[in-house]
Amino acid sequence: MRKIGKLIIVTLILVLFTGCYDRDIIDRKDFNHSLPKVENLSYTLEGNVVTLSWQIPGNIPQDFNRPLEASIQVVEDDIYRQRISVFDEINSAQITIDPNKEYRFIVKLLGFLTPEAKEEGFTDRVFSEGVVIKIE
Repeated sequence: MRKIGKLIIVTLILVLFTGCYDRDIIDRKDFNHSLPKVENLSYTLEGNVVTLSWQIPGNIPQDFNRPLEASIQVVEDDIYRQRISVFDEINSAQITIDPNKEYRFIVKLLGFLTPEAKEEGFTDRVFSEGVVIKIE
């Protein structure tokens, strides 16, 4: 009987503590700032150097400071290796690779909101959706 009582008490405590978080913060989706994806992502491979090239879309909202940045995530043999930042709206990057391995590059635009567009409680740093290119 004591074991059943302890089991009930432990169960009630678990139920009590698993319900203690603010779901409104998690569910809030009214952040109205987004960046379009990079366009025409391509690559050239010369030896062990990959040159990624892309275009920045023309429909960038006025809510973002210019110039934008590009963020490149390097995934080598399905392992995240590094992130490379490309500044001043430059639309290409050269990356040294090991030709014996498989690579994925994820390219995203990164913009910072203007002071007028920044919303309290939200970051001023906004990433676009990533565009993936594989090199095998």
